[in-house]
Amino acid sequence: MKFLRDELDIRKSRKTEHIGKNQYDVKIDLSNLQEINVGKKSLPILVNRKNLESIFSNSYLYDKALAIVIGTKPDFYKQAPLLIEAKRQGLPSFIISTGQHYDNLLGYGIKEFDLYESIICDLQIRGDLIQKSSDLMLKFGYFGRYLKNRMHGKGILPIVHGDTLVAGVATLSWVFGLGQKVGQNESGLRSMSPVSIVDIKANRVPSYDTIEKFVTDQLSVKWFLTREEPFPEQIDTWICSSGTKFFFAPTKLNKEHLIREGYPDEDINVVGNSVVDAIDLKRKTKIRKSIFESYPQLESGDWIRMDIHRRENLTNHRFNAIMGGLVDLIQKTRFKIVLVLLNGTISALNRYNLYTKLLELEKTYPDKFLITNLWKEYGNVVEFLDSGKCWAEITDSGSMQEELLYFRNVCSFTVRFNTDRPETIFDAKGNVLVPPINRYWLPRIVSAVYEKREDLGFDFRKKKKIYGQPGQVSKKIIRILKKEFERKESNFFPWLHQRLHYWQEVEDFDYL
Repeated sequence: MKFLRDELDIRKSRKTEHIGKNQYDVKIDLSNLQEINVGKKSLPILVNRKNLESIFSNSYLYDKALAIVIGTKPDFYKQAPLLIEAKRQGLPSFIISTGQHYDNLLGYGIKEFDLYESIICDLQIRGDLIQKSSDLMLKFGYFGRYLKNRMHGKGILPIVHGDTLVAGVATLSWVFGLGQKVGQNESGLRSMSPVSIVDIKANRVPSYDTIEKFVTDQLSVKWFLTREEPFPEQIDTWICSSGTKFFFAPTKLNKEHLIREGYPDEDINVVGNSVVDAIDLKRKTKIRKSIFESYPQLESGDWIRMDIHRRENLTNHRFNAIMGGLVDLIQKTRFKIVLVLLNGTISALNRYNLYTKLLELEKTYPDKFLITNLWKEYGNVVEFLDSGKCWAEITDSGSMQEELLYFRNVCSFTVRFNTDRPETIFDAKGNVLVPPINRYWLPRIVSAVYEKREDLGFDFRKKKKIYGQPGQVSKKIIRILKKEFERKESNFFPWLHQRLHYWQEVEDFDYL
């Protein structure tokens, strides 16, 4: 390749095109070669040296530290309870932030959960999906090697969260860059669909009997794995699992998925989901500004809160089906809806020329339809769902399916063909899958559940809280890690001889 670059330089300097040869003595017509710019230079990694040096300063018991990784909005509130509990139990811990949500809106969770002082590293990740992936892959591994050289003899265990891009790529980077595995909070997420979904006709208006049968079938029929979606989250969680040593699974179903894939039983801990701790924290904390101050309309009546942002739901047919269902809910039913816009929602509305139509709908039905930007403070979401002013959430979020089990009077509608939290449906009976087939499915399922609830098998006031007791999940996770940290030897390496208990590694050597 160096020869090829030299030939290209010669061609540029002479401003002529000629024939060159590569190392295989094959003639190359350089006039057919084109250079592709692969992007601008990455921003530097920022390290708080003072905070880094203080990690082990007050710890005489441990020669290992927990590196809690955050990147996206759900990471902020699901990982924050782990940091709080680690400090409470005296476990050396700090935060690695990808910095990809750097604006005041998406990044506000760092301030809301008081995480800033614990951030030792900001990777300053930017760009689209492939740019963020490549940037994260390189920077996370480089920072790991920096820690290894700077804190010689100290073990660092990153703990990533869920099925985010950060979970997949950061884990891969750590394994490839340092030859060590990580911990995963919220592991084993695998998408499933009810078998009855294959019988739905895409272009047919569903009868009310069809709607009710599909809803009740979700509690009784078999479910099958559907790994295609969400994208890229299902890819991220599979990659993450392959580089994980300490699995913290929300439910037994998640553990069953992992065991089926060949992960050792002894590495998987069923602990619940740390989101319940985050909800508990917010219920005990005064919010900065009430959501009802920002949007006084929400004070009157029963509202449905709606957020749609998944990549697969932003495709042409699905998005138009979902937005068509929203329009029908406003124009043809009694329901009130507050639509929360995320970046993906706004992009799709503009792409399909629907933004103006929704704004006109908001003007026509000011008492029934409200459009808002993303709610910056997670405490506002908790406040609204607790207020009694919201009877349902229409969402394609993964996390909201978990969270809504802990809001007694709120029905959950998940607008997707599958869900990576199927246990919220057939175990907890607190969630309903709404396939985005065409515009008729959403309003008809919402209406059927509103009218018949218990008759359809869903009693949202008695839904099971299957993700653990608030305030207890993070305690379980940190106690498990504390026992591991108290061991003299490190168990972060991926070797089979270590898993089979032949011997433990004391040191590794640089070969990667």
